[in-house]
Amino acid sequence: MQYRKTIYAMLLLLLIISLILAGIIWYEKRQDLKVIFLDVGQGDAILIEQGSKQILIDGGPSGQVLMEKLGRYVPFWDREIETVIATHPDQDHIEGLLDVLKNYKVDSLIETTAQSDSQLYKKYEDLLAQKQIQKIAAVAGMKIKLDQAEMEILSPAGEVPTGIVKDTNMYSVVTKLVFGQNSFLFTGDLPDTEENKMVQAGVDMSARILKVGHHGSKYSSSNEFLEKVHPQDAIISVGKNNRFGHPAQEALDRLLAHKINIFRTDELGDIEYDCENIKLNCQMIAN
Repeated sequence: MQYRKTIYAMLLLLLIISLILAGIIWYEKRQDLKVIFLDVGQGDAILIEQGSKQILIDGGPSGQVLMEKLGRYVPFWDREIETVIATHPDQDHIEGLLDVLKNYKVDSLIETTAQSDSQLYKKYEDLLAQKQIQKIAAVAGMKIKLDQAEMEILSPAGEVPTGIVKDTNMYSVVTKLVFGQNSFLFTGDLPDTEENKMVQAGVDMSARILKVGHHGSKYSSSNEFLEKVHPQDAIISVGKNNRFGHPAQEALDRLLAHKINIFRTDELGDIEYDCENIKLNCQMIAN
């Protein structure tokens, strides 16, 4: 009887191992693209994944919250994030990245050269050095490949300060992701003055889905900018009852005037776009 139990246990173990291996193979060969605007409170964190490759844009204000979110969307066996983009060094964008850097293998980190004088930023830079993570200065025109998807850095362009600056929002890394007929524009906390510089420079910012700048501040998403981007959907990453009053009614009114669908993380939680085929529109799911 004991012998039979041992045989059954071994067979069960082999079955479990086979299922895990099959799951890993399926996961790595997936061609669909997922773009998930994570509900991390008053901050930004966006996970982009195709197959076993990921790009993480910002980390929100809490490492615990971000790790819980990644645990939900990234399989337990995948402990590598190929690219992290820190749009700028504000607390609500980089604090959560500290736990990511400690718990995941990060191949490269793209960041602006504009720096903060905060103790958090110093801790973040010290951790990058300790982990010997490759740092890449964001430059307009730089491209990142994810199988059939491609991301391009649109800003900052031209000369960017190297060192501590008073307003780091001005130098937010702006990226555009294209997957067939689908396109996403991620703007960090870029203010309207810098949005309009991109408009005047003739940068191709057209996108079906826009991540609204600076959590829907009244100083983001100008009319000229929205005309240029011409999005169908606008995502606002924002915390409930935040002390800044985001999103501002002025920004919401501009989005509505342009007949743009508005989706907010404080109302819907995680907002996910599933892109199964480059020939089809991505489908939005609120979690």
